[in-house]
Amino acid sequence: MKNQNNDIPNQEIVTRFYNKLIFPSNISRENYEKLVPKNLHGKRIGDFGCGQSLFIELFRNLKYDAVFLDISQNAIDTIDYGEKICASLTEIPLDDNSMDYIFCIGVVHHIPEMELAISEMIRVLCPGGELILGVYAKGTITEFIKNKYDQSQSKISKKIIAMISRLLMWYKNRDLGINKQELQKRIDDLLITPLVRYLPIDDYIKIIKNCDCEIKKVERMNQMNILRIIK
Repeated sequence: MKNQNNDIPNQEIVTRFYNKLIFPSNISRENYEKLVPKNLHGKRIGDFGCGQSLFIELFRNLKYDAVFLDISQNAIDTIDYGEKICASLTEIPLDDNSMDYIFCIGVVHHIPEMELAISEMIRVLCPGGELILGVYAKGTITEFIKNKYDQSQSKISKKIIAMISRLLMWYKNRDLGINKQELQKRIDDLLITPLVRYLPIDDYIKIIKNCDCEIKKVERMNQMNILRIIK
């Protein structure tokens, strides 16, 4: 399973990129917060590959026992709630069966050893626990834009694609009031990330079945497929 350039970089390159990609604000959309059940008190909840976390304010308000894990120390330093762990998803420093609920949104499609990352999250999940996995969907406008950007041979064409992407992203997020700096960071995340995969949902289903887990539900949210996985 390779990225669009058939050239998978090593983890160090990906880590360096995301260690610099710190957004100037913490924007969360209501539809992501709807993924979080309100009856998880007494459970250990994780946001893995959290970045600045889509869920931190909700976890804080619900007073959940939360663990935030990311490979970027700069991202972890922005977290001011719960337990913070700077580590790779391919080598999670937690015991087997130690997490009740894990959220991992928009992460594994950027990891060189993607199957290992998914199996590691399942390893630390308790029997009967749930993994909410968000992965970029194939056939989306973002995949089309990324492919066109990568295939472009000139700086001018890349600049035009970046400008179009900026306008589309501004329009999509206009109600969130993001500023120019925030917008540019999100364009970088879309266009110049070292590794991204847009895979058919069946590819993920095969990986998860190989981990002896059950797919409870698959739903579409924005440009992502959301997989609800039961161990």
